[in-house]
Amino acid sequence: MKNRGKWIGLCIIFLVVYFISLAWAQVPKPKDYPTRTIEVVVQYGAGGGSDIFVRSLMMPARRYLKVPINVTNITGGAGVKASTYVLSQPADGYTIYNFSPEQIINTIFGRENYKEFAPLCNVQQDQSMFYVRAESPFKTIQDVIKYAKENPGKLQFTGTTAASPDEVIIMLFAKKAGIKVKYIPFDAAPETHAAVLGGHIDVLHEEPGVIMSLIEAKKLRPLIVFTEKRLDKFPDVPTGRELGYDITMGRWRGLCVKKGTPQEIIHYLADVFKKCANDPSYKAIEKANLLDLRPGWMGPEEYGKFWDEEYMRYKEIFEELGYLKKK
Repeated sequence: MKNRGKWIGLCIIFLVVYFISLAWAQVPKPKDYPTRTIEVVVQYGAGGGSDIFVRSLMMPARRYLKVPINVTNITGGAGVKASTYVLSQPADGYTIYNFSPEQIINTIFGRENYKEFAPLCNVQQDQSMFYVRAESPFKTIQDVIKYAKENPGKLQFTGTTAASPDEVIIMLFAKKAGIKVKYIPFDAAPETHAAVLGGHIDVLHEEPGVIMSLIEAKKLRPLIVFTEKRLDKFPDVPTGRELGYDITMGRWRGLCVKKGTPQEIIHYLADVFKKCANDPSYKAIEKANLLDLRPGWMGPEEYGKFWDEEYMRYKEIFEELGYLKKK
């Protein structure tokens, strides 16, 4: 009888914990939200990785939120123009922003303040790679380094916007490799692709999913990837780490709202977007664009802490590169 009572007690405790966990897992829908169109702002042009990410995630989001969702591209100022627009809107959950490392970097340089935004979630962690066009004389990354050492400052790299993660990774690599290069930024990713394909720029920095069709058509040739280990999709492409350049950075993509948005809306949206990130329609696009190679999901609290960590990380890198004076 004593053992029986003990087991009954344990079962009761288990059931209580189980139902409490269910209650926590189900984020309630806020009263009277949403009832009208939601706008999602992307600070880059159409056709780039961030644009594809947002539009892909919003496909299932329309089903879950049951309201129209419009995606707006606002380019310029390394994201400052888009950030300014978002901050000019009410903090009511009807304006969502594609948050990226640029907002952290802009804060470091005093162009904006990432703390004016409230984190919703991070969804993606991308892979950074360097590419050259098929006709390029550079067959390996060692060829690139050799040429750059023999022709200081002549080699041109490209990516999207100035003082971006693209520029950070390129210039960090250049410093570690002991070379001097030029960084030529463009506002939209397709412009960077065209510049390299046309022979106007030597080396492209981009994540592989966005240009997979160009790689498969052998129009672009990957030379190096900045990940912890080689990618199964590109087994012959060496990592920076194995060549002695310990760089494992990549662009991350998430969503935020203006600070002051009610917490119940923040947690509700985060819950909805987690469902969207696991939705088969999004998963298929994510896999097709090689965006599932690194785990990326973070909820509001974890994502907020990550912003602070990235702020310190990028600040240290800019100090190392000489863009900022060490204090």
